[in-house]
Amino acid sequence: MQRSMLSLRRSAALARRLCSSLQRPRVPIRAPDADADAEPPLLALPPQYALRRNEAHCLVGVNGSGKSRLLRRLRDAAAAAGSSRARAVRVGALSLDAHRALLAEHGDRVVAELLGGVGSPAARDVIVRLGLFPVWESRVRVLSTGEMRKLLLALALLERPRRADVLLLDQPFDGLDASARKQLEWLLGQLTRGFTRLLVDTGGRNDAFAFRTPVVMVANRLDHVLPEVATHVVLVPKRDDGEIQVRSLAEDPGAVKLELEAFLAAHSGGDARADGDATVDALVRRLYEATSAPVDMGADTVAIEMHGMSVAYDRRMLLQDVRFSRRRGEHWALLGPNGSGKSSLLRVLMQTEGHGQVGGRLRLRGDRIAVVSTDQHVDMLDSVEVATQTAMQLIQAAADDDGGGGGASLAETALQLVRVARETASRPFGELSQGEQKLVQIAIALAQRPAFLLLDEITHGLDAWNRARVLRVIDAVGRVASDRTHMVLITHHEDEIPPSFQSIVEIRDQRLVCRPRAPRERGLQ
Repeated sequence: MQRSMLSLRRSAALARRLCSSLQRPRVPIRAPDADADAEPPLLALPPQYALRRNEAHCLVGVNGSGKSRLLRRLRDAAAAAGSSRARAVRVGALSLDAHRALLAEHGDRVVAELLGGVGSPAARDVIVRLGLFPVWESRVRVLSTGEMRKLLLALALLERPRRADVLLLDQPFDGLDASARKQLEWLLGQLTRGFTRLLVDTGGRNDAFAFRTPVVMVANRLDHVLPEVATHVVLVPKRDDGEIQVRSLAEDPGAVKLELEAFLAAHSGGDARADGDATVDALVRRLYEATSAPVDMGADTVAIEMHGMSVAYDRRMLLQDVRFSRRRGEHWALLGPNGSGKSSLLRVLMQTEGHGQVGGRLRLRGDRIAVVSTDQHVDMLDSVEVATQTAMQLIQAAADDDGGGGGASLAETALQLVRVARETASRPFGELSQGEQKLVQIAIALAQRPAFLLLDEITHGLDAWNRARVLRVIDAVGRVASDRTHMVLITHHEDEIPPSFQSIVEIRDQRLVCRPRAPRERGLQ
């Protein structure tokens, strides 16, 4: 978290030093050698945007700038152009929309059935590279977020009757563990550069990798802007009247990244630093002061106990004979590779239908549980009733849920904590950007002042400033309301664990392995 704040300060300095570079003439996106006689683009949104063969674009912008909307427009443009072309451009997509569609249409099918088995070298190559064999016999709806992303990418690469001509990837690295991120980075590099090789010893050739695949990818982290993958970076401004800009990574990737930091700092407004720690703490106190703590609660009260608990899905054992307990004030982060059982444990804690607990006993002290997760995000968007309500209505309803009154005031405080503007909060949830929706999810959870706050990869979809802001708020809840709310944080980024989280719990070999955090890890030295 300290590293995140240092990065923000460096970005602010860069914004001042490089502001002049942002005043250069804005240019439409074109291939460097494009001219009037060049081959028509694969995808285009005239007059500003064109994607040509052998290009890979990385879209960068703050939350609310319209990056995901631009991907949807490209997908729709490809569909519309198909009727007027001899050969339509086939698009493969990895996005939250694709995630929802896959669950709705194929949620009860098993992975092996969807991917068509291992009868072809191409299928074997993709399955091995993406590490999908462990979930081969699992139903789609029980997959973790990271496993779903791997499956969506595999489906895009193995499209039938032919593979995708263009890949549209919305934050493809989110939800992946460190090993999977490196593997995806390598795979995308090969796809965009073009290659033919054997990935498994089958004696076959994988035609899916025999030539270059144009890619358009959204990145909310600058370390996901990869010169090994992208040929161009597309700067998407937040202002509706702003024009998108292009920078070629072939020129000077280092200089381009410096300009990206300055661009993001200029468009973010520095919200993460607008309030000091004392102000954030005061807002958390205001949020919790409306109700008194139950008599059976306190920082030293046992909040959670697992006695010989086991979790399994579709004959796949994830956790076995787990014995674990934590006091209310002992917040903990849960780590583990994709498929290790983190999301499954969260579903057990939530006691969702079909949660997978097959043995042992779970005891939670306190009946108010709030969660922020991709599963919840998908459910909210799939509900017409929820998606059409304004963000403010949803937050106020959550605040009113305990019957204590003062919902409007509590909702306002929750919005202030996550820095969601009134104008944004007055719009329907389904019309917000993915990052704005995530902030509203967090505000809804905070407004409930729950006994348990379960946070599953809460920084997904957030830009650097909103990530830093949200982590500061969670840290403040951990300090100021330690006797009221017990928190569990699931993450693949250990550097994002707030200081108020005392321990790290890792899933290893179907067990929970605990390790306390050193004082320096918690910013205490």
